[in-house]
Amino acid sequence: MSAEEISELIDLYLKGACSPAQKELVTQWYEKHSVTDHEFYNGDTAQLRGSLEKSLSGLREKINAANDQVEVPVKKVWPKRLIAAAILLISCSAALLFYNNYQSRSANFYANDIAPGKNKAILTLADGSKIALDDAAQGEIASQSGIKITKTTDGQLVYEINPSRNTASKATVYNTISTPAGGQYQVKLPDGTNVWLNAMSSLKFPASFAGLEERRVTLTGEGYFEVTKLEQEINTRDRKTRRVPFFVVTNKQEVEVLGTHFNICAYSDDNMTSTTLLEGSVNINRSTLLKPGEEAVNSGNSILVKDTDTEEAVAWKNGKFKFSNENIKDLMRKLARWYDVEIIYDGQMTNKDFSGSVPRFAHVSKILDVLQSTNTVHFKVEGRRITVMP
Repeated sequence: MSAEEISELIDLYLKGACSPAQKELVTQWYEKHSVTDHEFYNGDTAQLRGSLEKSLSGLREKINAANDQVEVPVKKVWPKRLIAAAILLISCSAALLFYNNYQSRSANFYANDIAPGKNKAILTLADGSKIALDDAAQGEIASQSGIKITKTTDGQLVYEINPSRNTASKATVYNTISTPAGGQYQVKLPDGTNVWLNAMSSLKFPASFAGLEERRVTLTGEGYFEVTKLEQEINTRDRKTRRVPFFVVTNKQEVEVLGTHFNICAYSDDNMTSTTLLEGSVNINRSTLLKPGEEAVNSGNSILVKDTDTEEAVAWKNGKFKFSNENIKDLMRKLARWYDVEIIYDGQMTNKDFSGSVPRFAHVSKILDVLQSTNTVHFKVEGRRITVMP
């Protein structure tokens, strides 16, 4: 959408002349470019309308000032480049101002603050021994079945064939990497597949995929996968190969993938398991094919496929919380996992949904302040307990 079209749409919105489809376009633009990087609006368009009015007013002032400076002798025209620059400037300024305001207020609201989660996990080897990855030094941390396990400088766990210790047996041995509340971790599997684990998640996988007819891992919680294609030679003389399928098993489903990027959210305390495809293709329970940009929501009894915002699904991996029409209890459950806190509800909660995004690596007070600014919910923080009140 061009800058002129954006400006015209905002004008129509403020005059109440937008069609439903145009209103949706304005909301999408606002969520992407304006103060919702640090702010929630809860379905009441008053806050959205006020911010749009400020943005449009500031936009016009910037454009007019720029045109005055260049002394255009004819009717003033809004160049696309100037409009786009002004929109960006206004959006950034508004977001920074709002962030600074709630940053200065937070100390007055809560007796203590809680730091965000970080890279930490436990690796359980096939023999039952456990390694705390956040405490382990960089470099090789273990070796088994001809596989060297290394912790990199950026905290990633890497499995690779170790030629000097190639003692692989025919028996398949399994490792498990688990993240606690307030933890996340990235692991590179023996086949080169990259997996990011969210808080309170675990992944069980073979220490080596060599000689296996299929690659099968088991996930609890949430994980983002970038699966590497793998082929196996089946006829040496003719050099025929077959692809080695990759399966992700959760409590409700089995997902078959081939060289693809996708996210699975399968927490035991969530009613649904969601699978979001960013690239490639996946087959759920051998019956439901997904295309990029689609999400499958599995209740255990049925699977609903719909178009979705893939950025929202993987926001956690990219350092953000991003919510779209989410109720307060679902939202707080995600905060509880990341900040390792207990959530208590006191009173009748709002039935309004929340949309917006906030940084994932901010202290919890910053996010609570933003939610509290909607005037529909309030908080009390005591130790690692957050009480939610109307």
